[in-house]
Amino acid sequence: MRNVLYRTLSPPSATVALLLVIATVGLAVLGPWLSPFSYDEIVGVPFGPISADHWLGTDFLGRDAFSRFLFGGQTLLLIAVLATGLAFLIAVPTGIYSGLRRGPLDYGLIAVSDVIYALPPAIFLLVLLASTGPSLTTVVFGIVFLHVPRVLRIVRLITIDVSKNEFVEAAFARGEGWIAVCFRDILPNILPPVFADFGVRLCGSIILYASLSYLGLGLPPPAADWGMMISENRIGITISPWLAIAPALAIATFSVAVNVLADSFARSVGTSKRQ
Repeated sequence: MRNVLYRTLSPPSATVALLLVIATVGLAVLGPWLSPFSYDEIVGVPFGPISADHWLGTDFLGRDAFSRFLFGGQTLLLIAVLATGLAFLIAVPTGIYSGLRRGPLDYGLIAVSDVIYALPPAIFLLVLLASTGPSLTTVVFGIVFLHVPRVLRIVRLITIDVSKNEFVEAAFARGEGWIAVCFRDILPNILPPVFADFGVRLCGSIILYASLSYLGLGLPPPAADWGMMISENRIGITISPWLAIAPALAIATFSVAVNVLADSFARSVGTSKRQ
């Protein structure tokens, strides 16, 4: 494990990415305790300038933008990590079992995943929320529903490829059960692409939730949220562009950093296994 971590952080880009991830998560977790004002407290005139008391100025209602920025990251990161994690918990074991057993179950899962895969993610979430009403639980369910077939297809294809190796046939010859082969022989050998795909899916979850929040389908006002901050201050973007730039930059930074870190970790695990 030490060798894997060393190889993961060997590229300077991975080290920088790790620092950015830690900084963004720390900002989201500790932000509410570091905030100089409450997220819904009106402290000045709308679109006030940057000052010593207001590091990002004030928003369209005169609330301290820096305080709202510090409050705004928790929900976005929590929803993204929770939805992506649940999707992988469901899709990875199902995809391994489907690719290893094949048969009617495999054909049925692929048929269902083909239908879900064809759905445009943003439109599906909008229709889902329009029919059930805005809810964070519905958002999580919708993102999980969209991610599972995509992850399942990738895991299934990799499993089919790995299952052709002799050590899998030897495991069955020894009398090991399907579950044991799935988790002892298949899972360790598919971790590199799974980790890499996790970074991609996490970025997708962040963008999906931020888009919904921008459209007003995330947390209800006056709650603070990075996606909502971009939307509610767009009318004054020519006056105070930093009100939209700060949350957009935080979302982009975290997404890119997670992707770089996951890709580096996946390569390091693959290198370790080849050695």
